[in-house]
Amino acid sequence: MMKRVLWIMWLLALSVTLSAQKPFDLKTGDILFQTNKAQTSFVKAIENVTASLDDLNFSHVGVVVVEDGEVFVLEATMPVVCKTPLEKYFKQSKQVDGNPLVVVGRLKRRFWKSIPQAIDTMKSLLGKPYDYVFLPDNDKYYCSEIIYLAFLRRNGKPIFKESPMSFKDKTTGETSPLWIKHFERHKTPIPEGVPGTSPGEMSRSKALKIVHRFF
Repeated sequence: MMKRVLWIMWLLALSVTLSAQKPFDLKTGDILFQTNKAQTSFVKAIENVTASLDDLNFSHVGVVVVEDGEVFVLEATMPVVCKTPLEKYFKQSKQVDGNPLVVVGRLKRRFWKSIPQAIDTMKSLLGKPYDYVFLPDNDKYYCSEIIYLAFLRRNGKPIFKESPMSFKDKTTGETSPLWIKHFERHKTPIPEGVPGTSPGEMSRSKALKIVHRFF
């Protein structure tokens, strides 16, 4: 009897292990929200002023493109918009028990027809410089901005919403000293109240369904 119980327990443990190891099937157009491993002052400043899904403090976001069976992430990152192999994208993420702190958002079905045009738009912007000052219409792009623009529908209506940007700390309500130094360095006024986007806000969009967590 004891041997039978042990055998059943072993099979259950094996089943759980195999299930955990099964890779998730990413699709072109999936949106990957990430908390960066490198906790630079810039990353901390982003985390301090944006509210994310389940308080996960997302500081970056990119879009999946699958080409010939290989998975890449189109992303506006420093210094330029680029196409990054998935494994590299995972390595730049904060880790939880050895797994990347990355969440997969998938557009709801009614928006799927927008994906091919969005991918083409992002590819056309490869090599464009990163927008360190988060301003619109300057031919520079930050991570969530390029996704917002790429997924504009043919009639010009957005899938994702913009909202007035704030650079005030979530807990103190005061402008973060990190942002004050950042914009002083770039000799640009803080764009408080200017319409914009963020990875955190985008992760909570009603246009998306969260379909997987890698951690």
